[in-house]
Amino acid sequence: MRQLTFKVASAITAFIMLSCGNNYIIPEKDMVKILTKIYLTDGITFTSAHSNLYGHDTIAYYEPIIQSFGYNTAQFDSSIKYYSKKTEKFDIIFDKVVLELTRLQDKEKLQSENEPSMLDASDPNENLWPLKAQWDMAIDHTTNPFLGFDIPVQGLGDYSFSFDAQVFPDDEAVNARHYIFFYFDDSTPVGVRENSILTPYIKDGNVHSYSYTFTLKNLQITHLKGWLYDHGSADNTFKRHAIFSNFKVTYTPKDIEQKQEQNNPPKVSKKELKKLVKNIPVR
Repeated sequence: MRQLTFKVASAITAFIMLSCGNNYIIPEKDMVKILTKIYLTDGITFTSAHSNLYGHDTIAYYEPIIQSFGYNTAQFDSSIKYYSKKTEKFDIIFDKVVLELTRLQDKEKLQSENEPSMLDASDPNENLWPLKAQWDMAIDHTTNPFLGFDIPVQGLGDYSFSFDAQVFPDDEAVNARHYIFFYFDDSTPVGVRENSILTPYIKDGNVHSYSYTFTLKNLQITHLKGWLYDHGSADNTFKRHAIFSNFKVTYTPKDIEQKQEQNNPPKVSKKELKKLVKNIPVR
């Protein structure tokens, strides 16, 4: 009965128009979906771990979410203004968002309890490096100018990354360096980057060995990424004289405490949800 009432109410709401104009009002059921996704995105994007995103216009991060449901920001703004005046309707929407977040949290918890241990699932000697074994940038820059790589993660634990770099004095790359980090796509232009390493090269023609261990604690992460011949050169015609070899990337799984805290949808109260919606910029 409750489900039937919700469907009827949503269908009716789909045809409601603002009295102040011809602005389209997003139906309740879609507002629930949008606000749920916004809350989840907010929990990922604006935690202290990603504080570099503070101060940006939040609508820039929410716009792809709104568009993914077939609406634009103007329609969303109109809907927020409309429902803000219809407090009973807005309370119903908030209640449904809280229920949906709780359902997602329970689902993640159940999956975690039934998930087999990954401690014996991977071979620590397996090399995850996805590209060829040696790169001479004087030749190979035509196919991969920054020696970029993108390695899907295997799970929580330690990722060991090692390689050799030989950059010669006549290499003309400006500020040649390597840049390595964990990554996941949060619908922003650069995504979220964690545990980043940015190290410049010594241009002396000698072979230098680099070795790092990255510990993955965040289940949102999907890839280990980076560029081993990153540089700030604006002119692509510069002379390249750098050789990279002996790549090795291995994974050692570990039990990470509080891993579900990273992955589960955040617990939310209706009061917190209303505060979030109030802070969304409307035009």
